[in-house]
Amino acid sequence: MILIGQQERVLIVGPTEVHHCLRCQTETEFAPQLRYKMTRIDLLFGFVYQRRYELACTGCEHGWVLDTESMDQQLGGVPIPWRHRFGLPVMLVVVAGVAVAGWMWRMGHGGI
Repeated sequence: MILIGQQERVLIVGPTEVHHCLRCQTETEFAPQLRYKMTRIDLLFGFVYQRRYELACTGCEHGWVLDTESMDQQLGGVPIPWRHRFGLPVMLVVVAGVAVAGWMWRMGHGGI
């Protein structure tokens, strides 16, 4: 059985800062985070189709959207795990490789 679905993940990408939260009406900690949405196939192969950085209250998740390019530069790259970012293209290459190997074996080019 093949499992296909969508998922949203949040990664904390830096130290917390204290700001006034409009929703909580108090001084609270805000954490810089990366929120991304991805499509998953079989829990191994993923593809990220939306991402954004936020500075969010640790209590209510209210906050601000941060500039993606400047945060990528500040962090030295995108902190999304490799298998979540490039899993689907890798799966397609593997499937194409198996198909070509099967075709070559069927045509007598297997070498065995």
